[in-house]
Amino acid sequence: MRRRAVALAVLAALLAPPAPAAAASLPALPAVVRVNVTAQGLGRTTIGASGAIVVRAPDGGVVYSGTQRLVVRTNVRRVEGAELALAEAPPRVSAAERAERLLQVRDARVAEGLARTWASIVTVPFEVATLAARTSVAADAVFTAQRPERLTFAATDGLLSVDGRIFRGTLEIALGDDGRPIVVNAVATGDYLASVVGSEVPSSWEPEALAAQAIAARTYLYTRLGRHASYDLEGDTRDQQYDGVAAEARPTREAVARTAGVIATYRGAPIEALYSANAGGVTEDSENVFGVAQPYLRSVPSPTDAIATRTSWAASSYEWTRELTAARLGEELRSRGMDVGLPLRIELLEVTAAGRVVRARIAGTSGTRDIGKDRARYYFGLRSTLFTVVVRSGGEPEWVSAGDQARLAEMAALGAVRVRGRYEHVVDDWGRPLGIRFVEWLYVLPARFAFVGRGFGHGVGMSQWGAQGMALAGATAERILTYYYTGIALAQVGGG
Repeated sequence: MRRRAVALAVLAALLAPPAPAAAASLPALPAVVRVNVTAQGLGRTTIGASGAIVVRAPDGGVVYSGTQRLVVRTNVRRVEGAELALAEAPPRVSAAERAERLLQVRDARVAEGLARTWASIVTVPFEVATLAARTSVAADAVFTAQRPERLTFAATDGLLSVDGRIFRGTLEIALGDDGRPIVVNAVATGDYLASVVGSEVPSSWEPEALAAQAIAARTYLYTRLGRHASYDLEGDTRDQQYDGVAAEARPTREAVARTAGVIATYRGAPIEALYSANAGGVTEDSENVFGVAQPYLRSVPSPTDAIATRTSWAASSYEWTRELTAARLGEELRSRGMDVGLPLRIELLEVTAAGRVVRARIAGTSGTRDIGKDRARYYFGLRSTLFTVVVRSGGEPEWVSAGDQARLAEMAALGAVRVRGRYEHVVDDWGRPLGIRFVEWLYVLPARFAFVGRGFGHGVGMSQWGAQGMALAGATAERILTYYYTGIALAQVGGG
C-alpha cells in the first residue's frame, strides 16, 4: 500500500503542468475528435439509440425523429410501377435466393404487363429507412438521395449504436479518403481515449500501465489530427482500436483523467507514439520496420514481455509456432496476391540485430519472390517478424489430448494422419459399463514449414505487455514511457 501511495505521488508530481512557456509552444488538444467507425465503408449500416434518435439534413431540417432503428444503405434496388417489391437482398446471396429474386422480378413484370403498364427496376444511390420491429428488414424509407448526404444522428440520451456497437457523441455520414461513404463518430476526446485504452489493453491492468497507455494513445491522436479530410482517425488497428462504450471502465477513465492533457515529446515536438501488443523480449528500430529512423524509436530490451506467459489467453503473444505444409502455404500466399507455385524453400536474407526478419525470399515451383520489412507478417500469416523457419521432414508421432481442440484443429489443417487412440472404459455408479471414451489420439505429422517466433505486432516503440510487466515491478508511467521512447519528455498541452 505504501509503495502504491509513493507511486501515485510521483505520478501526480510528474503530471503537474509544466512552465507556461513550454505549454504555449504546442496547441491544445481539441474538445472533440472524429473517428471513422465503419472500417469497410457504409454499404448497409444499422444505426440505433437506446432512446429516441433524431436525424438532421445538412440544412438542419429534421429527416426523422423516433425510436425505431434505421438502416443506411447505398445502391438500393427496387421495383417501381408494380405492387410487388423486391425482397431486400441479404449481404450474401445464395444461388437459390438469387433465383427467387429473379422470379419476383418476372412476376412483377408479368402482372404489370397484363395491366398494360410496365414495372422497372431502379437503383436508389442513397437511402435511410426504418427497420421493422425486432428484424433487420427495411420498412419505410425516410430519406433518399442521388448521392450520400451529410446527415447527422443524435440520441436524446447521448448513446447511439452502429451495427450493434454503442458510441457516445453523435454520428455523421461523411466521405472517406477513397470517396466512399462512411459513418463518423464525433465524440469528446476524453471519452474517445477512455475507450481506446480499454480497447487496446485489459482495464484490469496496473494503473501505471493504463496511464502509460493513455499518454501514448493521446500522443498518437495528437499527431494524427488533420490527416483526413472529413475525420481524424480510423477506429481500428489502422490507427488505434476504438470499441466505443463497451471498452470503457472506471480504471480506463481514471487513467485518462489522471494524465489529462499530457503527451510525449522529443525536443519539444510530439512523437510518433507507436506501440504494439508484445515485443517478444526486444523492441525494434523504426527504420527496420517502417523505413524511417526516429531517434526516440530505438531498439531496447523488453524482458517484462514474458509476463504474458502467466496468462493462458496471452501466452502465445510472447512465444508461438505456426506450421504449414508446402501446399497450404502456397494456397495462403496466392490468397494474399503472391503466387510462387508449390513453395520449396524459405531463406531469411536479412535479419536485424534484434532478430527481426527484414528481407525474406521464398522459392517455389513457379518462381521466386522477395518479401521486405514488416510484410512477412502479412504474407506468412504470422504474429510478428521476430521468427525463424525450420523445415520439418515429417513422420514424427504426436499424442494429442482429446480435449485439446486447438491442436486437434491444427492437426486437421496440416493433414496429419490419425493412427490410433487411447481410451478408457466408462462405467456408471454401479460399475456397469457404459462404453469407452477416447482420451488422446496419436498422429503422424507431414513434412512442413515451421515458423517459430516471439512477439505480437510490429515491435516498434512501447510494448504493451512490457509496460504491464514494468508496472507490476513498481515502475511509474513516466518510467515506462521514457524507457520505451528514448530521450523523450512529457509535456502538458491541455485541452481534450
